[in-house]
Formats: sequence, C-alpha cells, structure tokens
Amino acid sequence: MRLAESVVILCFTIAATALPLIDTATSTERLLHVPRHQHVQDGIGVRRQAADNGTGHTQIYCHNETDPPIYFTSQPDTGGPGVYILNGDPVRHGAANGTMYFFYENDHDFVPYLWTVLPPGGAVFVTPCPTFEGRIVRGDASNFDGTKHLLGTWTELSWNRNGTAWGDVSLLEGNDGPVLIQALDEPNKYKGFSIDVLSNAPAGAWAQKLGTGSWCLDKITSEGGNAITKAWESRFLDPNSVYLEDSINPVINSNNGRFAVTFYAGII
Repeated sequence: MRLAESVVILCFTIAATALPLIDTATSTERLLHVPRHQHVQDGIGVRRQAADNGTGHTQIYCHNETDPPIYFTSQPDTGGPGVYILNGDPVRHGAANGTMYFFYENDHDFVPYLWTVLPPGGAVFVTPCPTFEGRIVRGDASNFDGTKHLLGTWTELSWNRNGTAWGDVSLLEGNDGPVLIQALDEPNKYKGFSIDVLSNAPAGAWAQKLGTGSWCLDKITSEGGNAITKAWESRFLDPNSVYLEDSINPVINSNNGRFAVTFYAGII
C-alpha cells in the first residue's frame, strides 16, 4: 500500500475517537508566542531571514501579499518534505463543492499564500516553499476579501532549511472544529484532537466569524481571550496535545519534514 493511502486510512479510522495523550516531540522549545508560534530553528533559536516580526525572530516569506493567492492541486509525492491535507468533513460547504483550505504565512494575515478545495474524503499533497512558517485553516471565498480571518482552529507548520519540520494545532485564536496532525517520520506521533467540543458549548463561549457570519468557539489568548471558552475546552482537551496555554508547547517534530493533517467536521 502506498504511503498516501495508508495515511488516509489511519487518519480517518481515528475520526470518531479521542486523541491519545501522546507527547513524542523532541527538541520543541519555542520562541515567544505572539500568537504566531515561532519554532526554534537549527538549535540556535533564530535563523537568518529577510524580515523581523518584532519578537527577535525573522522570517523569509514565500509570497508577497500584493500578489494573488496561489491555487494548487495535489503534487507528486517523491518522498521529500511536504504535507498531506485530508478532508474528514462529510459536509459540502457552499459553492466550493467541498471545503476550501488556506495556507497563511505568519504576519501575512490579509492574503493567503496557497489554497485548495477538497471534497469530503478527499486528500492532497503539497510542498510549500522551504521557508514556510504559518498556518493551515478552513475557509471559503471570503478569505479573498483582503481582511484578516483569524477566528478558528490553526494548524501551524514550519520547515527548517535542513528539511526537518515542526507542527502543532492551536485553539488560541478560536476553534471551528477538530484537527489532527501526524508526523510521518515514525509511527504514533500525533498532536491535535479529533473529538467535537463545539456541540453543547455554553452560550458565552461563542464568537462570529468574519465573512461567513458563522459561529464558532471564541479565541482564548491572553489579550481579549474568552475565559468561558477556555474553561469549556479545558474540560475535554489536554494542553499537551493542543495549544490551550501560551506556556505549554504541544509541538510535534518531523525529522523528514513530512506531515498528514486531517480536518474533521467543522464550521466554515
């Protein structure tokens, strides 16, 4: 069985189960969370890059925000660094005939870098540029309107220049549904969650998305964070598996720079 097929089967098999509390990431110290999570690069904390984001960490950007987002379909998997995106959401969201997924670079919040559309059960493989640092999120056509769309679950990824990579799932900026990230360099390396914590959430835990107007769970960051949301999510989720605290770093590493990211049923 090819790797892509085995990854799809593995990720979809665990769709209805709670994520085991596994912490197999190594060397996962972080720089200051701002809240774009900055991973230590090359063991020295920062690497030479083109722009400083104000935290002592600088970033070489893959894409200029003055340029339009880049649409992609599945690329050949030759065994190198990259990420499988798997759509575990059975709902077809709007005119996209599936779900739209967007790559945003850190501090480039107005215009996506990459985007694609996947039908329920669909999968795609993509290799971002070697200096990518940012997030993958759900969305729709309103993500092209030139405004910030921050509210929701963030799957954060960054690649080191030697091909290794880091990843996590964060609820600090909101929660629009579960996501599981799997490192593909060895078995049983997971972060994130696969259970539904939106259903039955208390009334004060919700916030409205810009663009679609849909309601999902609010952000929980220290600046303007919703304490009701955080208390609710903390009842069901482990901060060692998903970002609920700035001070706890549920990061996973991949020595070969390869991940699979499964998005389960969510709110667009």
